[in-house]
Amino acid sequence: MKLLQPLQFLILFCFLIATGCHKPLYIQERSTQLYTVSKTDPVDSAIVKMLAPYKIGVDTQMQTILGRTDIPLTKAQPESTLGNFMADAQMVAAKKIDNKVVGSVMNYGGIRLSYIAPGILTRGKMYELMPFDNMLTIVDVPGEVLKQFCNHMVRYKGWPISGISYVIKDKEATNILINGSPINDHIVYKIAMSDYIARGGDNCDFLSPLRKRFTTIFVRDAMIEYVMELEKQNKPLHPNLENRIQYAE
Repeated sequence: MKLLQPLQFLILFCFLIATGCHKPLYIQERSTQLYTVSKTDPVDSAIVKMLAPYKIGVDTQMQTILGRTDIPLTKAQPESTLGNFMADAQMVAAKKIDNKVVGSVMNYGGIRLSYIAPGILTRGKMYELMPFDNMLTIVDVPGEVLKQFCNHMVRYKGWPISGISYVIKDKEATNILINGSPINDHIVYKIAMSDYIARGGDNCDFLSPLRKRFTTIFVRDAMIEYVMELEKQNKPLHPNLENRIQYAE
């Protein structure tokens, strides 16, 4: 074995000392500044060039045609065609996981488009409609809590529902039906919703303690799959208003 020469040993020794005694670095000070970005700002050509290949890929994906609708889709309360479509799509996806799912609830604020014209439906349009990465969740809801949930929706003037119906009277949910049958306080119902609501979002704290089954399915993907399945059957998306929620006469 070849021994190190004195000079080589000295260099190695200095290197070990320098690296071994290096102190970790910490942030001593931090400052932030807000910048307003508008369409009138000059374009940074270098950034545009860097992003160009990625933009092409994203644009191509977003312009993919999923299917079509033969009626205008609108957002309204207490019931709407957009809301019924979204709640139905969530219900179908949930029943594929658990066929005991009997209801589906969407929060009205999660609908991010107010109108979709008749015609083709693209992947990009579904992202505009539901831009959040909320995950499909199945929650075991006792009948008594489900009544509370319906009353909560009434206070918000009605949320999209599927498999559930009720009548709004004196600012409360009355004549609550689950798949056409009167609600029963002693039955635990499996209800599909987003993880956002299931975790207590939109003031749904009463849902937080309940048993849940979280999935890896985006609610948005459930909508995309629903439209694509209709297209495979050569059917347009055509949600109807069905008096799922109505005001007492």
